[in-house]
Amino acid sequence: MNGLRVAIIDNDDLFKDVIKDLLEDDAHFQVVSSMSSEIEAIEWINEEGHNKVDGIILDLNLPYYMDDKHTNPRAGLRILRRLREEARFFGTVVILTNSRDLDDGKDALDQGCDGYLCKDMEMESIYNLITELKLALEGRVLMISNEMRFAFLRDSISAREAQLMEMLRDGKSWSEIARAMEYRSSKAAANIGDRIFDKILSETDKFKRKSQGLKKREVALEVWNERHRVRH
Repeated sequence: MNGLRVAIIDNDDLFKDVIKDLLEDDAHFQVVSSMSSEIEAIEWINEEGHNKVDGIILDLNLPYYMDDKHTNPRAGLRILRRLREEARFFGTVVILTNSRDLDDGKDALDQGCDGYLCKDMEMESIYNLITELKLALEGRVLMISNEMRFAFLRDSISAREAQLMEMLRDGKSWSEIARAMEYRSSKAAANIGDRIFDKILSETDKFKRKSQGLKKREVALEVWNERHRVRH
């Protein structure tokens, strides 16, 4: 199948089955992995299961063990952090949760989510949710539930933008990045990179660049390396 491979991490089996069935009604999506607890997700990541999927649907409130009746509202955030910082997963991660806590939304954004959708809804609204979920999984938009939207109103680095920065850090040329990320040309990749640099650099960084005659890319990579030292 040439569609998007998806993993679901959610302890609500009924809801998970509904999401799976509705996603797979579209031939572009295939649910290939399903987990119900934090420990299952950790083991799956350790076994590099994340390298076999394009996108992940992740609940925040999960039990540690599959049969545990107690859940932890921070479990999903820990999994998200592990995916981004340790496993270096650059596919899309969409939070699908009952939580409408603004702090959860901000934390999820800081950890690198590509969407934050609330599932506490009437079943007749499920088809609208699936439409939004598909768009978010495709990684073309940052999809946010209406009531959480103002928690996300700031510049952020998406997973795809982070992938470009990681490739630059690894010494890849714009031509190599364009081929790997399917941009039209090396110039297109460089233009996108320039916009990412503007997101990364603070006013202090920009002043430093001008005063020392440094290239924007050089300063942006220096800032990126400093912020992401934990990954190496």
